[in-house]
Amino acid sequence: MSGAGALDLFGLSQVRFETLLLIAVRVTVMLSMIPIFSARQIPLLVRFGFGLLLTFVVSRTVPTLTATLDLGELTVGIISQAFIGVVFGFVAFLVFTGIQFAGEILDIQIGFAVVNIVNPITQAQVTIVGEFELALATILYLASDAHHYLITGIAGSFSLLALPYAAVTGELTHSVVNFFTQALFLVFQIAAPVAIALFLTNVGLGLMARVAPQMNVFVVGFPLQITIGLIMVIVSLPLLGNVLPQIFAEAPRQFDTVLRQMAPSPSLTPAGVP
Repeated sequence: MSGAGALDLFGLSQVRFETLLLIAVRVTVMLSMIPIFSARQIPLLVRFGFGLLLTFVVSRTVPTLTATLDLGELTVGIISQAFIGVVFGFVAFLVFTGIQFAGEILDIQIGFAVVNIVNPITQAQVTIVGEFELALATILYLASDAHHYLITGIAGSFSLLALPYAAVTGELTHSVVNFFTQALFLVFQIAAPVAIALFLTNVGLGLMARVAPQMNVFVVGFPLQITIGLIMVIVSLPLLGNVLPQIFAEAPRQFDTVLRQMAPSPSLTPAGVP
């Protein structure tokens, strides 16, 4: 590792340029992964410009590296910052993934699974109710100012996890799995009322088929399932309004947890690097 460096890159010292580079990598990867800001409807230049603007703002509060990094250390630092961004974005997107999965389960129960539309965010084929639930969750996300938590989390990540390195620990893996489990529990919370109602409907249709074999259950069952399913989706909408803001409010704690657990051991940090 060399000294402070006498190179002058774009009017910056070498050590300051390396600091800004690492900040930019973490910020841009986070923005490319987290909900809303990674939407493809937002032009690429706008996202890139917002990433540079946020990098400039955040850099005013991030201490400069104490010494320059050689090529190998800088490469490891860049990979570490990209890894931090991927983990941060994965945790932020878990709730939306769970909501969309719950909607797809409902589509299978109702009978809409054969009708797919294109999700404008992921450009993937999704089902009708799944896309509706995702759109509603996005509105609630913005209405509850949860996107502010993301920006705050990006800026605060440099205080919790200083440049330039990160580590993969057993605690980090356990926390990510735990957050994934919570997302699956959210799936059951959203899908359970409709799924139970449709299950009882199918049981009733089965009993009717046994009592009155001459009745065409398929002709009666399809419109009945769609009607009851849509009614239950409408009835269960207040559940999203009560549950989702509470889950969004848990985001800062989740970000804090994963960032702290990616801090490398002092014994693995090269001398001269904070």
